[in-house]
This record gives sequence, structure tokens and C-alpha cells, in this order.
Amino acid sequence: MKLLLTVCLTCTLLYTAESLRCHVCDNEQCTNTTSVECPATSIVCKTVTSVTNTIAKLTVNKNCSSLVSCFTPLQLETEWSVNRGFKKEAHNQLCCVTDNCNFQTLAIPNPSENGKQCPSCASSADSLAGTCNATLSCAGVENSCFNGTTTSNSKEVLELGCVSRNLCTLQVAHEALFGSNAMIVCGAPWSVRISAVLLTLALTAHKVLV
Repeated sequence: MKLLLTVCLTCTLLYTAESLRCHVCDNEQCTNTTSVECPATSIVCKTVTSVTNTIAKLTVNKNCSSLVSCFTPLQLETEWSVNRGFKKEAHNQLCCVTDNCNFQTLAIPNPSENGKQCPSCASSADSLAGTCNATLSCAGVENSCFNGTTTSNSKEVLELGCVSRNLCTLQVAHEALFGSNAMIVCGAPWSVRISAVLLTLALTAHKVLV
């Protein structure tokens, strides 16, 4: 009996000693943080700086997190973004596995247009009706176009826009961003500016050859 109690106590002490500690924001602006002991379900620390919606709302969040919610590579600061035209979210994220490793506040995701353009929906109403014919200028790390469908109230909804390619093969990311019934496919990025340059070069080469 004493041996069993000793083993249980030892295991408890080892579990406590191995519990991860992470910084957690004390307020909405995350100007102050507190180091806390994470629950058993949280095995990583996360810090993320986000810009959401077209009005560019900036948020900073630091917390204990599950491994599933950190679909970016561990220990590596990663920027990812998805833009549907009428709705955008861009994040700069770091997930790490050592005590208080998420203390830093990451830089704001790059908002600058990058020259690529993709088909998109001008409004949520167009997305719902499946009548999207707008063109969207991609920004920051958005280096691929995407298209697909989601389901809302048993109705199929069209999804088009710009996305960072590091999200394209991650089904868990698709579910987090678009919902569990999302069918999203990424395609090669295209750009009106790039296409115009290529067309000019092709015409020039044709004149020279003729």
C-alpha cells in the first residue's frame, strides 16, 4: 500500500513538473500577459497577431493551445492568409513547446498588394447566390488562388479568392476557416500584370521572328 502511494505521488510530481507554462493575455489588447500553467490538453504555447475583415481589425492573442489548432510548423514563425474579397483574415503565428516561449508579440501581417490577382466574390450575397464575377488583388503571402464550395443552411455556397499556399494541403485548416463541409481547391496564381508582360514579350518575339 505504501509502495502504491509512493508511486502515485511520484507520478503526480513528475506530471506537475512537466506541465507547460505559457503566456496568456490579461486584456483584449494583450498589452500585459501572465504566465500560467497549461491544462493537460494544451501541449503548445501560441502567439498570433491577426488582421481580420476588410476594415483591418488588429488583434493579438497569446495562450495555451492544442496541437491540432496549431497547423503551422512548430517553432517557426509563419504567416498565412485567406481573402474571399468581402472577408479577409491574415495571421502571423508561432506555436512552440517550451515554457513561456510565446512571450513575443509578432509583427502585423504584410498588407501590401503583391501583384497577383484572383477571381472572387464581391459580396456575401454573390457568394451565396453563386454569381461571383469580381477580381481580387492578392496581398502579402497570398500566392495562390482558391475555389470551392461550403454549405450554409443546407445550401451550397461558392468560395473564391486569394490564399497563402501553405494552407492548401491542410484539411484541418480548411475546416477551421471554411467549416467541416468545405471542398476547397487551390490553383496556380495568376496576375493581370504578369499576363500582360508575357503577352508583350510574346508579341515582340513574334515580330522579330517574322
